[in-house]
Amino acid sequence: MCLAAVAEGATPGLVVLVTARGQTLFHEAFGARQLVPRRLPALPETTYDVASLTKAVATSVLAMQEIGAGHLTLDTKVAAILPEFSGRAGDDAKPDAQDDSASDLARDHITVRQLLGHSSGLPAHRPFWKQAAHSPAERLAIERLAAREPLAYSPGTRAVYSDLGFILLGWLLERLTGTRLDLLFQDRIARPLGLAATTFVNLADSEARAQLLGDRTVAATQISAERHGLVLGEVDDMNAFAMGGIAGHAGLFSTAGDLAAIATALVAAFRDDGDLVTRDVIRQFWSPSGVPGSTWRLGWDGPAESGSQAGEKLSRASVGHLAFTGCSLWIDPLREVVVVLLSNRVHPAVPTDERFRRFRPALHDAALTALGYDGR
Repeated sequence: MCLAAVAEGATPGLVVLVTARGQTLFHEAFGARQLVPRRLPALPETTYDVASLTKAVATSVLAMQEIGAGHLTLDTKVAAILPEFSGRAGDDAKPDAQDDSASDLARDHITVRQLLGHSSGLPAHRPFWKQAAHSPAERLAIERLAAREPLAYSPGTRAVYSDLGFILLGWLLERLTGTRLDLLFQDRIARPLGLAATTFVNLADSEARAQLLGDRTVAATQISAERHGLVLGEVDDMNAFAMGGIAGHAGLFSTAGDLAAIATALVAAFRDDGDLVTRDVIRQFWSPSGVPGSTWRLGWDGPAESGSQAGEKLSRASVGHLAFTGCSLWIDPLREVVVVLLSNRVHPAVPTDERFRRFRPALHDAALTALGYDGR
């Protein structure tokens, strides 16, 4: 199946890792990590830009830790920590001159829970990188643009997957802890779990990209007109790139083995057998958000009843996340099954067909069938 996906051009290459009850049962690479200017093979240890998996395995886990420590609650108002988000923060921080008082009041009541559950009222995406000047202050400029963005719908009424919400969550965690997001991740997740390859690439550090490429085999992403060439060893997402590679919504690079280690630690916490996060907090995060019509948990997604990218055989208690670059992570905490798929489907250009979307759920179903699970 994986070789067929590569042969038909659904993706240049991929790495698949499957674990059950903490034991690695399958870990193989297929195809190429790079096609141009020369073909280089994908390896089991290849590092990928995991894009929006950053939201789940970095930003949401750090939020779990802050809540478990009593420093934050799900019902904390975002504006209480980020006054820049408030509708009453002054003319320089108002989201839009046309916002009415009702919209301003809604902003003041948006919670951390709503950011995590993609129900804050914020739109999905804005190309802030086009507006921010290229300067050391660009990261803050984009955070402020996200804070000022007008609401697209009434908070809590529905869920709209939003990069903006996680840009703000990353900023909120930094404001709360006084520590930059990449350093928080290293201190609280990567170092305790012994993750050798998982990191943000700080583009303000001239050596960071060179070190990543020198130490690891790294999968390429797009050939970018805006960046005048192949994107390799720096984040593909343009807003995260403009933010210097460190953001709450994207920026993390990782391997299948490291992602499986994070997932295993989270499953242990879910069973009350680990110390990365507390059991009660992770169970709350991994429960349905309660937003009408939404599959979202808090920082994580759940499988839809039908047509899910998770496939049809993971239990409906499963949680996971997808990434624009082609990566995904799904965790079935009841069966203690983890499926990691790392891919650079966007190399050398973003596809316009549905081949990869057909492949991904079929892969998950094949993995569950191989483990003996024929149904939910």
